[in-house]
Amino acid sequence: PDGSVISVVTPEMFTKENIPYLYAGLGCKTAVGMPFKDIATSDSIFLRTVPPSTDGDARTALRRLAEVSVGLIAPVEELEKDPLPNSIAHMSLDDAIARKGELPPGAIRLAIEVHGDEEEDQLKQLKSLDPAMIFINTAPGISNLHSSRRLFELIKSEDIQTSVIHHYQTSDSDSNELALQMGTRVGSLLTDGLGDGVMVEQVGDNDGFTLDFLRKTSFSLLQGCRMRSTKTEFVSCPSCGRTLFDLQETTAKITEETGHLPGVTVAVMGCIVNGPGEMADADFGYVGTIPGKIDLYYGKEVVRKNVPEEDAVLELVTLSK
Repeated sequence: PDGSVISVVTPEMFTKENIPYLYAGLGCKTAVGMPFKDIATSDSIFLRTVPPSTDGDARTALRRLAEVSVGLIAPVEELEKDPLPNSIAHMSLDDAIARKGELPPGAIRLAIEVHGDEEEDQLKQLKSLDPAMIFINTAPGISNLHSSRRLFELIKSEDIQTSVIHHYQTSDSDSNELALQMGTRVGSLLTDGLGDGVMVEQVGDNDGFTLDFLRKTSFSLLQGCRMRSTKTEFVSCPSCGRTLFDLQETTAKITEETGHLPGVTVAVMGCIVNGPGEMADADFGYVGTIPGKIDLYYGKEVVRKNVPEEDAVLELVTLSK
């Protein structure tokens, strides 16, 4: 199933001079200043602070995003202060129960956040509240893995069909650490079919990651979990003494030439010994056969044999068209 990416946006992104960069950071294409969805555009945005209705530029940008089916999610407290048309009201499960699911003016659906430490009777009320989505943001001091699995077991037993989004808050400033933590805390659950998307929010004093970077990282996580393909997938052997060409250099060239093909898997294999077996699921394959010669595959079938190495990348690009 497809997965969803929700991007957290801040008020300064809605100044008149920043709005084009906001659209770009969300992965929108634009024409005469108007945003349009692309294959890797954020599905929704989350606004901790909603621009006031007196800010015409910001409200116009929000309306244009909504018109191309980008969801607008904001805390219920913000929406009660200044309604945002066609928005989704975000609140805790406790608040949703206390309000009996009542929406603020302008909101059309409810989004409920759970923390994994709620009582079972509380969690069962998710079904009658019928939110558009459920956010899971594990409370400090409890196991993310165990609390999340407990929630998903209850959702299954109660036949709750609502999408669940992993709300991952981070104070990391290192991109490698962020990728590692997202993979272990969120990816491990998504690969087991537990969850329907991800929202990454920077907290504390850390704002070192751009909107664009967090969006792309989130989509990469979904692709790695085999949920949503938004870019070319590359498969390569680890290289060994049998490798018949410079694997890293060749893979870099192929990536540059074919990286625009979402949903396509390209395999780069150093030799004929294990290559065809390792790339069995690839759409296209580039396999060394003898020194200076390359075989090109379409699926499991060889379609070009003994192509000179200097011509093989171009031949692969032609084949992929």
